[in-house]
Amino acid sequence: MKITINTTKLNDIVDISSRFVAKNATLPILQNIYLKASIDNLIVRATDMEKYIEIETPCDIKLEWAITINAKMFSDIIKTIEDEQIEISTDPQTNTMIIKTRKDNFEINGISANEYVALPDVPQENTITLDTQSLSDGIAKVEYSVTEKNFSPVLTWVLMKSKEEDWHKKLVFVGTDSFRLTEYKINSSIKWDDFSLIIPKMSIIDIQKISDFAQEKDSENVVVKYSNNLVAFEFEIDSMKILATSLLIQGNFPDYEKEEIMPTNFNTKLIVNKDDCEKAIKKIWILTRDINNYIELAIDNWEATVSSGKTDKWMWKTNIPILMEWESVSFGVNGRYITDFIRTMESDEIVFNIVDNQRPIILQNKNNTNYNCVIRPLLNG
Repeated sequence: MKITINTTKLNDIVDISSRFVAKNATLPILQNIYLKASIDNLIVRATDMEKYIEIETPCDIKLEWAITINAKMFSDIIKTIEDEQIEISTDPQTNTMIIKTRKDNFEINGISANEYVALPDVPQENTITLDTQSLSDGIAKVEYSVTEKNFSPVLTWVLMKSKEEDWHKKLVFVGTDSFRLTEYKINSSIKWDDFSLIIPKMSIIDIQKISDFAQEKDSENVVVKYSNNLVAFEFEIDSMKILATSLLIQGNFPDYEKEEIMPTNFNTKLIVNKDDCEKAIKKIWILTRDINNYIELAIDNWEATVSSGKTDKWMWKTNIPILMEWESVSFGVNGRYITDFIRTMESDEIVFNIVDNQRPIILQNKNNTNYNCVIRPLLNG
């Protein structure tokens, strides 16, 4: 019972599938990946019971077999192999996997494939097609603003939805931890039916990794299928088929487009070079990294003063030039929220849209309203 497969391809498959394995499972089987040699294909599966993956690729199969193997151990072994080809066989009597190359011979104890959990059926109710670049960009622009743990389970998830705006259909990604919110909109010529999917952060990050891999291999599209409680992403990458499935949250994402949450009418607008802004904030962090990275910005006379406010250590101020419209203003914020946005923006200049020192502040790229970061002001102390 053995197969022969390219080492690089197997390493890619194991690297992707290992992301879907349960990290702290009490059941050993959930720390394993499932491998099945069937006809002319190798099938690999993994799950943590919230997200699932199945990868299918052609390979040279001499005899059929199936087994589950500890994902981390298997991955670590494959990474050490230098030969271009690997021969894998199993002993069904002892549930042992044997890995052979010209130099190496490994034997690994596994668990019977019959004990592995079944993957959910792929939803067939609704289907949309996205380009992999849009999917990757959308996730990257919002996932950093979502915490992995929160008192509200909704706020550990990313919203992906369609939206009609300015007579155009847009694909929208939204993430929030209640202190900040990021929204990224992508113009599309594709006419989808309206949809709204709330996907766990850990699932969406793993799907982004697959989408990045697809782009590297020049695979342009991903098919998304969804039902009320499940979403599936189907990729075809070279000769490899990847199906990544995730549970969806039941309920509604917070109505973030209200004026009190995401203002649209502002009293002040300032434009700052993003590098100048980031450097100034990092100077202030030396004093405030232990108090929510607190910074104060005071804007007046075409200059912004970035300061630490009053601390029990000392006070630090630094100035940066700005372009400003309308009224002078000062406010306090978590500086890391600004630098996180700067890290993901394309423009050299960041725009602050401000109502007053009490209302949420909207950060944008200059000349681009499709990417918004909403930050709640803070009070010092």
